[in-house]
Amino acid sequence: MIALVLDRDAVAAGSFFTGTLQWTGAGRPARRLFAVLEWRTDGEANVARGIGRGVQIPIVPGQREGNFPLRLLVPYEGPVSYEGTLLSIRWFLRVRVDQRGVDDQVEMEVKVVPRGMSSRA
Repeated sequence: MIALVLDRDAVAAGSFFTGTLQWTGAGRPARRLFAVLEWRTDGEANVARGIGRGVQIPIVPGQREGNFPLRLLVPYEGPVSYEGTLLSIRWFLRVRVDQRGVDDQVEMEVKVVPRGMSSRA
């Protein structure tokens, strides 16, 4: 089971998403642990996606659970989150635990605002 606890649900482009990743492997050891910030567009216009930042979180080989600090930088160039009629841009924090059998995964939508705008805690 994976739980994400973020310090803020929205940050400005060029800032960090920070928080904690809590993982319990139900007895299955992890090989690797990944966290990725990904943006996606959807709607009637052009559909695209991209990786903002990704990181492999250091773990002890065979580790079966733990709490890990998260710190991922949103690129300065964005794109920022946007909800329009023809196009939407959404950001997601995705975590995957690489382990034998089916990997544990979780995804949480987050918001990226323009620099200079205050983000909500």
